[in-house]
Amino acid sequence: MKRRIFAISIMAALVGPQMAMAQTSSRVSNLGYFDHLAVGLNVGTPGIGLEVAAPITDFVAIRVGYSLMPELKYKTDVNYTVKGKKEKTEVEGKLHMGDAKLLLDYYPLKASSFHLTGGFFLGKEEVVTAENTTPVTTVDGGLEIGDYIIGFDKNGYAKASIEVAKFKPYVGLGFGRAVPRRRLSVDFEVGAQFWGSPKVYEHQTGTKQRLTKNNTGDNDGGEAIRVISKITAYPVLNLRISGRIF
Repeated sequence: MKRRIFAISIMAALVGPQMAMAQTSSRVSNLGYFDHLAVGLNVGTPGIGLEVAAPITDFVAIRVGYSLMPELKYKTDVNYTVKGKKEKTEVEGKLHMGDAKLLLDYYPLKASSFHLTGGFFLGKEEVVTAENTTPVTTVDGGLEIGDYIIGFDKNGYAKASIEVAKFKPYVGLGFGRAVPRRRLSVDFEVGAQFWGSPKVYEHQTGTKQRLTKNNTGDNDGGEAIRVISKITAYPVLNLRISGRIF
């Protein structure tokens, strides 16, 4: 009973704030309701993550945790117009994601590690930002990024962002147990986060405005923005190492 209370307390302590923002045997013969606890470290397309897991039965386990994508930067040149003539300026794009997660693993066969997973990720809306690195003056229009024209503010900067849903449903499948039957396990999982329809915003001083496509034809520096703005289901590939605490 104390172990169950401890496991539930640890999981509640982890998932609570994120949603708001020693057995002698080396083998577990049966898994019961919160009678074991495991910690997992995973790396994959959502970033680097930490999870806490506990069994509900031999067939179901619950996982809570957090995944963070280290900020990735990319620089390229894009067009803008001065007196009817095309000029170029350097733009820096940043990819940054971070989400809490609540997942349920279902094991159809007690003796197998194959599982189906359902749940959700909850976290950042803004996944990509792009902004010119030096100010621009005397322009006729805006910065031409992908299918969008981003207006310059009074200081000569044009900033855009791509935002997705905070709540991202998730489905997946994999091999491995989040609560190992032995002390350690290595798991592999594939799935998808459902982002909804990504939206592109222009940022001015203290305000932001949603943009619509302008079909500028700038295939140079705007290809990343163009691709990411069309993603509605983000592919998830994860490799996880799990260790059972008790």
